[in-house]
Amino acid sequence: LHICHGHEILLSVNALVVKMIPRRRSRKGEVNTNKKDVRIVVLVLVAFIVIAVPQYYRSMEVPYADHYNTPVAAVPSIAGTVWDPKLNPLGIPPGKAQNLPSPRMKDSSAVDKKRRKYGGAGDEQHLGGFGEIDPGGISPGLFKHMISNLGIKSVMDIGCGRGFSTSWFYFHGCDVICAEGSNDAWERSVLPDKENQMVLHDFSRGPWWPEKTYDAAWSVEFLEHVSVNYHYNYVTAFRKAALVFVTASKGNGWHHVEVHRNDWWIRKYESYGLKYDAALTEQAKDIAKSTKKDYKGPHGQYLDGFYVRVTLMVFVNPTVAALPEHAHLFPALGCFHEGGDIIINRKCDPTRGESEPDPKMYPLELTEKMDEDWLEWLRPRVKA
Repeated sequence: LHICHGHEILLSVNALVVKMIPRRRSRKGEVNTNKKDVRIVVLVLVAFIVIAVPQYYRSMEVPYADHYNTPVAAVPSIAGTVWDPKLNPLGIPPGKAQNLPSPRMKDSSAVDKKRRKYGGAGDEQHLGGFGEIDPGGISPGLFKHMISNLGIKSVMDIGCGRGFSTSWFYFHGCDVICAEGSNDAWERSVLPDKENQMVLHDFSRGPWWPEKTYDAAWSVEFLEHVSVNYHYNYVTAFRKAALVFVTASKGNGWHHVEVHRNDWWIRKYESYGLKYDAALTEQAKDIAKSTKKDYKGPHGQYLDGFYVRVTLMVFVNPTVAALPEHAHLFPALGCFHEGGDIIINRKCDPTRGESEPDPKMYPLELTEKMDEDWLEWLRPRVKA
């Protein structure tokens, strides 16, 4: 009762108990209570607490933006479902949260002058920071590994800027959504269907999360822009992804307010319930390094994935990865090919009496035409 601040409930229950317990008079005129009746009333009281107290508790909560300076509260989704992080802080938020765009500045001339090469014209100072195109955050070699070898089919991009990485995954067959706080980035988005693929949301105003869960969250050069007291607001979105790929700048830049070594980020994210995977991280960074000169952008610049190959960290979110709809992750042929001491797997063959996996368990097929279509789409939308 204390945790729901319900002293009035306690008084109401006390009055209810007094009325419900039948009383009998003994031969000497003393009032006695039947033990069986007491047990019944106790059961009723327990049931009342189990049902009424959580309802009262949730009704007292209000949305918030800064979880450090404001008590953590339940957050309503668009569908009306209330998710209370205090009851299960590592849980999957239900439904989707209402996005909260940042209003444009009435006079942004002073701030825009300071931005110089960075995008974000007209936005509040903590927003923006993206470029016309930033090859350092794009690594097609790694992207293909994520699809072909990790089995990723859906991607949520947090702090997506103009949407270059998101658009790459879209043109290569993935279901995508991206969240960005900058109005300038929204207006200059390169996404083919931004109304359905992009959400305008300022994470300093409150939490946001998508409707469904995704195979992967991709967030490059975003972490350093968001103060730690707002971590909850975007980590809540990560809770709807099975795998989380993030980078964090180690130097100066526009509104870099959280610049830390990787070990700080790893400890922080593991305290949020995500599991750092060193093997996946090193594998991804090696692929980004080995393919840095293999792909070019719309105007011939190398997409070298500098940030990715230097500061990438990969985390697993077991709560989402364990769901049946993400069973296709980490695909591998399961049937054994006899011969030698080396284990060689092959595709299962029904003619041998072997059960073949559902086709949905296999990764998406990639083609060179997908690469060409993506570049063709970008050329008129990116300044040379």
